[in-house]
Amino acid sequence: MTRAAKVVIIVAVFLGLTVGVGLGIYEANTVGSITETTKIIAASSVPSDFAARQFKYADTTHARQAVLLEIGILEQLQRVTHDSVQAGRLEFAYARLAMIEEAAGNKDAKRAALDQAKAWDKRIHGREEITDEQLKNAVRTMDQAMDRVRL
Repeated sequence: MTRAAKVVIIVAVFLGLTVGVGLGIYEANTVGSITETTKIIAASSVPSDFAARQFKYADTTHARQAVLLEIGILEQLQRVTHDSVQAGRLEFAYARLAMIEEAAGNKDAKRAALDQAKAWDKRIHGREEITDEQLKNAVRTMDQAMDRVRL
């Protein structure tokens, strides 16, 4: 084998390794990012599902506790991730809390929860302020859709 052939082979091996390692690191970072996002979504879906079920089947005290637990977990995740999925869940959780407070006759707590839901909606969508009824209808529609999926 000539010296030129050896140089060509060595350069080709070096370039192949460099490109392979670079693409491997890039792909590993991509998979890692997807895995991290999936973990966060899964972590937030359990309390959200629990709160939705408590809202549907439990008394106002237990439903309120479940929604407040959901809100606490989602707000902690939101501080870390700034994810629109968690923000949307927070909007729905606060709207659900407002509906619970309305059923319990707590007008001030209902208003505060609706204000929080509207604030999250504005952060996500940046649109004109959504009405109270639109928020409540969105929660009902989402819950009905999730009930169909669970069955």
